[in-house]
Amino acid sequence: VLSVVGGWLAAPAFFGGSDRFEEFLGPAMGQARTAEGSSAAGALELQLAAVAVGIALTGFLVAWWFYLRRKDTPNRLAKSLPGAYRLLLNKYFVDELYAAIIVRPLIWISTRVLWNTVDDGAIDGSVNGLADGAQGVGERVRRVQSGNTRSYAAWVVVGAILFIAVVLWPVLKPPPGMGN
Repeated sequence: VLSVVGGWLAAPAFFGGSDRFEEFLGPAMGQARTAEGSSAAGALELQLAAVAVGIALTGFLVAWWFYLRRKDTPNRLAKSLPGAYRLLLNKYFVDELYAAIIVRPLIWISTRVLWNTVDDGAIDGSVNGLADGAQGVGERVRRVQSGNTRSYAAWVVVGAILFIAVVLWPVLKPPPGMGN
């Protein structure tokens, strides 16, 4: 559809008018034609357009002949040229070649490297390692907490005495040369 629309926008240029498609693309693409080469380029465009239309019409007529006029012709042709038929039926094996060269290696890299090594090994391993570490620390800290408030009060008193001793030690310590 876009080719037909683009072609019709350029069609007036074939008959001496302006090419609306070229004018539309001119600011983005720069002026492709010069004054000297425009007639030669126009003649070449007409020739190429005529060849393209001729090939399209030939293909249409061959398809009409094969599939509407003589319906047995495609089967007879496939039987007489099995190699060519198989090659065309499988679209020159482009899909198989693409799968072998591009798709399968990408799937292998995605599965073996990205999934197994990076995702499972590195990302999941680090997250699970941190979770296991936090769980281990939680297990040890859980044992310290008994729920007995008298025990907690005693630990607070012991901590306060140690804190006061550390803070006051430099003050209570005798100056050098005094005492023993």
